Amino acid sequence: MKREYRVRKHSDFDRIIQGGRKIKSSHFNLYFLPATGNETHGYIGIAISKANGNAVTRVREKRQVRAILAKSGFEKEKVYLIVVIRPSYDPGTYHENESELLEKLELIKKDYLN
Repeated sequence: MKREYRVRKHSDFDRIIQGGRKIKSSHFNLYFLPATGNETHGYIGIAISKANGNAVTRVREKRQVRAILAKSGFEKEKVYLIVVIRPSYDPGTYHENESELLEKLELIKKDYLN
């Protein structure tokens, strides 16, 4: 996932979380808001709390989620997306986490963006 596709400002995180729709799963909360205007791509932000573990664990989890999102190609969709990694996320079960997140992203594409 390229850097220019990331949500960085705290105010943007708040706007997407407060004004967007929410999908929950066992390891993720996904907040999304369809883009308005003439954006050529989407913006994605990843949030994680200190309840997930120490800094090394949190960085590993964010790196894994970033890799899953890059593989999915979701940044090409015209949507603002925030992925909140829940404390139940286990970095040791990468493939299960990947299938869960990809399933939810497909749900967003199919049901909400068309």
